[in-house]
Amino acid sequence: MIDVDLAIVGGGPAGLSTALHVHAAAPATRMIVLEAERYPRDKICAGGIGARGLRVLERLGVAVDCPRVPIDAIALRLGGDTIVTREPGLAVVVRRIEFDHALARAALARGIDVRDGMAVEAIELGDDAAVLGIAGGERVRARAIVGADGVGGIVRRATGFPRGELRAQVVELDTPGAPGDAPRDTIVFDLTARDLRGYAWDFPTVVAGEPLMCRGAYVLHHLGADSPRERVAAYLAARGVATGGKLKQFAERGYEPGAPIARPRVLLVGEAAGIDIATGEGIAQALEYGALAGPYLARALAADDLRFASWRGHVARHHVGWQLRLRHVAYRMFYGAHRDALERMMPRLTGLFRVAIQDFAGVPMSKLAIARGAGQLLAAIVHERARD
Repeated sequence: MIDVDLAIVGGGPAGLSTALHVHAAAPATRMIVLEAERYPRDKICAGGIGARGLRVLERLGVAVDCPRVPIDAIALRLGGDTIVTREPGLAVVVRRIEFDHALARAALARGIDVRDGMAVEAIELGDDAAVLGIAGGERVRARAIVGADGVGGIVRRATGFPRGELRAQVVELDTPGAPGDAPRDTIVFDLTARDLRGYAWDFPTVVAGEPLMCRGAYVLHHLGADSPRERVAAYLAARGVATGGKLKQFAERGYEPGAPIARPRVLLVGEAAGIDIATGEGIAQALEYGALAGPYLARALAADDLRFASWRGHVARHHVGWQLRLRHVAYRMFYGAHRDALERMMPRLTGLFRVAIQDFAGVPMSKLAIARGAGQLLAAIVHERARD
């Protein structure tokens, strides 16, 4: 039996960020990070990280040493328009197989007990502790558990959280460049294929030193009779991109305002708690979840108050919480009955896009820029109503 104060289940960005921030707030905390796979383990993910997420780690003095593609612009294809917004140092694109491994090494270098190949198979919650059963027979007893094990993780399943309704499917593959690709400092979101009920993307990436393009689609819920793989393969074929049968598919869970993300002795972070359902952005938000959870857990452990009743409200009051709620509203509006009107309005909202891009980059937003964006939105709404 391994006895600890805190067991973090999941060794991705959310779990490792939580561990790093707990360690920064309370270095004496007895803590273990349990990762089911062996590093370096792959994770299907486009790999875009807004610079906001990297700044979360920089504040701890953590530098993640792995290959990356610098991003200075986002292009949004919408109907007959392409909206390009530039912001130097906006983001990077990484490979999760490299990024997560490097982040785990950074945690180990600070003395955090990160153990891979430790798949949790069972969880028993008691009045005084939680006991985790590990594949192979080991057991971990912890005062509290952090669920950072993603959409299909055992923590949600074994500790009584509801399944949740906001799901998405993601399909992706890596290909060589193609005619018509944007410059390699630009990530592209393509919303022209309306039947996707989501978007397609092109992200520049580097695989084994070779510059490639990560292409895929983020699809809300499902596509009816068509599988996401088949629909995305058809979309890419229409662009002259052959898939070669190499499409990879995985699921994501969206943040649902009001849904539980904690219970006594169990706290959820990252995708286990829910990410941005409108775009599927998750890595920077996972790192932010950890930055919130670290000091929160340190205080709760010190006070021996492990009910975590205030965790949902704590998240809601901070940047990641209000951003997730805002994206939830955007998802309901854009993928609902107002899609046509919103598409017509969006080319007029360049100021609002710049505010959103600066938030993605972690750049302080001026009140003047926000006011200009709000003014553009109001003018676009008036124009649209006059059109009707």
